[in-house]
Amino acid sequence: MIAVLTDPAVGGTFLTWSLHYLAGHDNYYQAKSGVWIDLPHNPLTEKNSHGFLANHPESKSFDDIYSSLVSTKTNNFHTIYLSNDVSNVESFDLNLEKCISSLRDEQLILLTLSTPHQLYQSSSRTSRLDPASMSDLNKILDNATDAEQDFNEHFFKNSFQTWQNLNLTSYWDRREFLALNLRPKKTIHICPNIDLNCNHYRLDTMELWNTFDLTVDHLFKYLGLTIKSERRSHWNTVYQKWRKLHYQKILFVWYFDQIIDYILQGYNFDLTRFNLDINQESAIQHELIYTHNLNLKTWQQEKFTNTKQLHDLLEPNIHPLQNT
Repeated sequence: MIAVLTDPAVGGTFLTWSLHYLAGHDNYYQAKSGVWIDLPHNPLTEKNSHGFLANHPESKSFDDIYSSLVSTKTNNFHTIYLSNDVSNVESFDLNLEKCISSLRDEQLILLTLSTPHQLYQSSSRTSRLDPASMSDLNKILDNATDAEQDFNEHFFKNSFQTWQNLNLTSYWDRREFLALNLRPKKTIHICPNIDLNCNHYRLDTMELWNTFDLTVDHLFKYLGLTIKSERRSHWNTVYQKWRKLHYQKILFVWYFDQIIDYILQGYNFDLTRFNLDINQESAIQHELIYTHNLNLKTWQQEKFTNTKQLHDLLEPNIHPLQNT
C-alpha cells in the first residue's frame, strides 16, 4: 500500500496517478466501486487530473475503503489518498489523525505546502469542475460568485450578514470583506494530523508543480519501484500540461512580497500579467491592513491593475484589527 497524504487540493490525484502509470500499471483497484478499472493514459480534465478516480476517502469512509484495499490481492501495489476537509476551519482533524495512524506501517508520501508558499491557497480558482456547497454537498455551485457567497456564509455567517444588511455587495465591498476576514497566510495543513516520526517521503508542492520531471526518480527509488522507460515520454507530456494548471497561483506566490513593496514605495508594476482573482486581490489588501495598518480607497475600483495605481489609493486603516 502506498498512501499519499496531502494538504487540500495541491495535486494528490495527479501524484497518485503518476505512481500507477510510471510503474507500468494498466489497471488498478477502485475500492469505492469494488472493481478493477483501466488506468487512464491521460487523467487531465479542464481544471484538474480527476479523469483518474483515486481511492480518496473522507475520514468517515476510510475504514471501508482501506479494508477493501487490504483484502484485495495484487501483484503490484494499491494506493490511497487522504487530505484535509476544506470545510473544516481547523487544520487538526481527530478522525483524519486516526485514519493516518492506521497507515503508519504503509509507505507514506507527504505532499505539503511549505510556510512561504501558503498564498497558493488564497486564489478563488477551484480545481473542482463542479464545486459543492460547504453546507450541502449535494448542492452544486454554478459560478465563482456563488462559491464565494457560500464560503462566507459557512465561515463568517454573522459578519457576512451584517455586510449584506448594509447593502455592501459591490465588487470592491466584497473584496474588502474578504481582506478583513480571510487569513491568506494561514491555510489548512495535513501535517498536524501526522506523527512525523513515522517513516515518510516528504515532497514539497513546489517540487511537484515545477521540477517533478527531474526528481520523480528519487521518489520511485525511495518506494523501491522501477519507472517503466517506455512510459516516461508520454508521462512527461501530460506533466507539462498539468503543471500549467498551477502557473497563475505560483506566479502570485513568487511575486507577492514584491507587489506589496512596490505598492508601498509607489513603484510602477503591471499587475494585469497576474490575472488576479478577487481572493488574491483581497490578500494584497489584507497584507496592507494587517501588516502596515494601511487600506485602499477602493470605492468603484473594480480591478487591481498596477502597483502605482494602488499606491495612490493608500490611506490609513480605520478598521479595528482582529487577531491574525
